[in-house]
Amino acid sequence: MASASPFNPIFNTIQDLIVISIAILFPRIFVGALFIVHGIPKLFGPARKPMRDGMKQLGIPGTLFDLVGLLEVLGGIALLLGILTKIAASLLAIEMIGTTIFNITKLYKAPLPRGYVEPMFKATKGYMFGWELDTVLLASCIAIALIGPGVFSIDSLIASLIAFPR
Repeated sequence: MASASPFNPIFNTIQDLIVISIAILFPRIFVGALFIVHGIPKLFGPARKPMRDGMKQLGIPGTLFDLVGLLEVLGGIALLLGILTKIAASLLAIEMIGTTIFNITKLYKAPLPRGYVEPMFKATKGYMFGWELDTVLLASCIAIALIGPGVFSIDSLIASLIAFPR
């Protein structure tokens, strides 16, 4: 068996390194893009003020709302480019823990639709209870933080320049 890669000890061969790097590239791109798409309206545009005011009514300070938007945009860009990937993914995972807890506790106080899946689906316009996306993003960010960005990233480029200077 070949020795582990100097860039990441979980990869055993160059083939493993490439396959896992390709595999992690997809969640990095899609999750990063999703965070950017969800963060931009929190920072810019006509929906910003109503969303910010709505969060204030639920007890979320305006500054925290702004910081979440900034984290989503900058963290999403970091995931897309693969720069400071583990840090960005970890911070976004912490945010998703917070939003999941917020959704569950907010919904705990709300009247829940009766019946099985169909009435819940109709009552929430297809989003069920609203925490499903948050938990999928949480799991994705944890995976990205643990696995790392792979070789198709700025992090990997920087690591290779440090390891093999000219």
